[in-house]
Amino acid sequence: MKKAFWRLTFALAIIISVTGIKGEARTNVENSSKISQSSEIAINEQLLEIAIPSSAIVRLKQGGSYTGELIAFNSRDLVISANSFSETVVLSEIKEIEFQGDVWITTTSGTRKRVPIRGLTIPLEAVPVSALNLGNPPSKAAINLETVLSREEFEKLSGQTDRIHVVKKILFESSEKMTIRIVGARRSAN
Repeated sequence: MKKAFWRLTFALAIIISVTGIKGEARTNVENSSKISQSSEIAINEQLLEIAIPSSAIVRLKQGGSYTGELIAFNSRDLVISANSFSETVVLSEIKEIEFQGDVWITTTSGTRKRVPIRGLTIPLEAVPVSALNLGNPPSKAAINLETVLSREEFEKLSGQTDRIHVVKKILFESSEKMTIRIVGARRSAN
């Protein structure tokens, strides 16, 4: 009877150990899956770096306009500046922003160079207003195109290493969506 009791106790101990190990393994697999999913979210973010020309014309829905340099942009309003004067404009009042002027880039050798803006415009439609992140300085920005383009379309657009994408015009469809027209300006080797 004693031997049977010890065997049963030993068998239960092994079963509990194995079950505990199996449970720990399942927890580790679940945690790895969660880490993998959060990494995938970061990878899925489709950020396209763009250049912003030095001058903008902000046209209002009710008529009138402001001309100057776009120095701030968020999901509610923008700030345009000219001659030491700046104006904050609510996005819901804006019909469009048209960009003009020069785009300057820093070459691989570290010098600054003017890039001519020529070529066909590419419309990026139904872009969430919150997807545009104006840089500092405001001559650079990024657009998150995750909800706008498929992965293949984004890779085709962002894979053009011989081009710098420049914003030509932003049309406000609503207070939440906009169409951004970009031009792929050709970079030179230096």
